[in-house]
Amino acid sequence: YSLVANITASSYAAISTLIVLATRNGEAGFAQVITIFDAAIVGLLFSANGAALAVGIIGYKGNSHLQWNKVCNVFDSFCDRVAISIVLSLVASFAFIALVALAVLSLQKRFATRT
Repeated sequence: YSLVANITASSYAAISTLIVLATRNGEAGFAQVITIFDAAIVGLLFSANGAALAVGIIGYKGNSHLQWNKVCNVFDSFCDRVAISIVLSLVASFAFIALVALAVLSLQKRFATRT
């Protein structure tokens, strides 16, 4: 899920960047639609990060109630790579949310000058 969500977010970001650059002086309604989709992508990224982190914690600590053993003591390098990917995905998610916040502020300034 995390891999698919990150690929989807990256693809969407590339496509929306090209569309925004192509219609730079377009109407504000189009920018609002892009911002709404950006917020949805942020939700997708954070849900994927949460799911990956939950599975990672189960792999690290196990679950004695379900008789699931720890796996990170057997697969050290794999668990290290998963932890690094989760951290990098979280950094990217926070960067994406910062970009959405900047877009919302830009839209707010654009509408504040019109009224």
